[in-house]
Amino acid sequence: MSKQSLIMLGVVLVAGVVIIALLPKGGYDSDVSQVGQGTPAVVLAFENYAPASMDAMALFDRVRRDYQDHVLFLVADLGSPRGRTFAERHQAFSGIVMTFRADGSLVGRAMLESGEAGLRERLERELGL
Repeated sequence: MSKQSLIMLGVVLVAGVVIIALLPKGGYDSDVSQVGQGTPAVVLAFENYAPASMDAMALFDRVRRDYQDHVLFLVADLGSPRGRTFAERHQAFSGIVMTFRADGSLVGRAMLESGEAGLRERLERELGL
């Protein structure tokens, strides 16, 4: 193997490690029965094929890093019976984010049109974080 090939292989391996390290740690729990069990929760109504859900998930990832020690970040998977039932109960559709107090009371429900700063502001205002 040539020196140039070894260098290229090294660059690709380092880039792969960096990309993997930057990915969110763990997926999102879809067990919405955790809402109201003593920890504030933020629930995203999610359809894996909807562009609005994908955009919301990317935003969710960025915000979760700073709040995950104080808030549950969950998804109501609209492709599952449990997720659909939860979303119907709270009048949500794909891309809607709902905030719940520790006792399970719904505090807010809105699209993420205001972006990352808007979600952070909502968490601070609605959940007192």
